[in-house]
Amino acid sequence: MNLDHIPLRGQLVRRMDFLAARQRVIADNVANADTPGYRPKDIAPSAFARELAGTGSATLAPVTLATTAPGHLAGPRGAAGGGVAPRRADDYEIAPSGNAVVLEEQMARLAEVQMDHATITSLYRKQIGLLRMALGGGNRG
Repeated sequence: MNLDHIPLRGQLVRRMDFLAARQRVIADNVANADTPGYRPKDIAPSAFARELAGTGSATLAPVTLATTAPGHLAGPRGAAGGGVAPRRADDYEIAPSGNAVVLEEQMARLAEVQMDHATITSLYRKQIGLLRMALGGGNRG
């Protein structure tokens, strides 16, 4: 059985790869916190996030709120759905040496990566448990 043909597993693996790469970039930013003229870097949102937002390939539909009765609220952007996207400022505090790394901001990003990784790992374990159960091996994970 080739597990690479399971779409959800592929998305989870790609998300883990993205999170690992983002963690390396954040670690590099922290390591260069005292380097004169250094500007922090970040990685663009992954295909996983674009898929969930409905802007990637046509494999997943955008996540929207369903209004099944006239009294239901349509959500923050009407019936078209979507959600509220977080705002990020592109301006950084710049030290007299020209360094723009803010350690608090980098630690917040690192905590975000850690939470996302824990979530993805949990989803991955659940999927493996479901596969084991479907194959008759029981849920041991």
